[in-house]
Amino acid sequence: MVLSTHQTKTATLLLSLALLILAFFNAPQQCVLQPGCGITGHLCYHFFHANFFHALCNVWCLLALAFYYDIEDWELLLAWLIASTVPSWDLSPLPSPLSPVKVIGFSGICFALMGIVFYKVARKRYYLAWIIPMVAVGFLIPTVAATIHLYCFSLGITLSLVYSRIRLLVIRKRKWRR
Repeated sequence: MVLSTHQTKTATLLLSLALLILAFFNAPQQCVLQPGCGITGHLCYHFFHANFFHALCNVWCLLALAFYYDIEDWELLLAWLIASTVPSWDLSPLPSPLSPVKVIGFSGICFALMGIVFYKVARKRYYLAWIIPMVAVGFLIPTVAATIHLYCFSLGITLSLVYSRIRLLVIRKRKWRR
């Protein structure tokens, strides 16, 4: 079932509200992405945050993408799938006995969405000139899982380029048949 743009925006608003409410609760141990975690960790770590400000930043990004680029339900689902496939052994910062890595937050989905909507962007160089430094700055902040951001954005933009190429071929084929 494909949702209309209005339904997708409504679902995104409800998801945002849920993320903000969940920010007041600690993530259960099985809902945290960490080395060796199970499938539940991979599927659920996006929905919990370290604090309300962390959740608010992710919600702001999600809503900006949803309303500016009119994301579709399949794009949001694809972003969640991308962020859920992050290899748990490749986490940033590197684990140490003093601070074991436990990743939570919706930013992986946001970065995947930033990559996925690339085919909709009119000024692609300008767009990349803003996003690439955001990813790079993440590597300078020890509490940011920058490799996840890089992984999600890279996979999202790759799939966006493939999708735009397939779309172009389909459009050309339709014109040729006429």
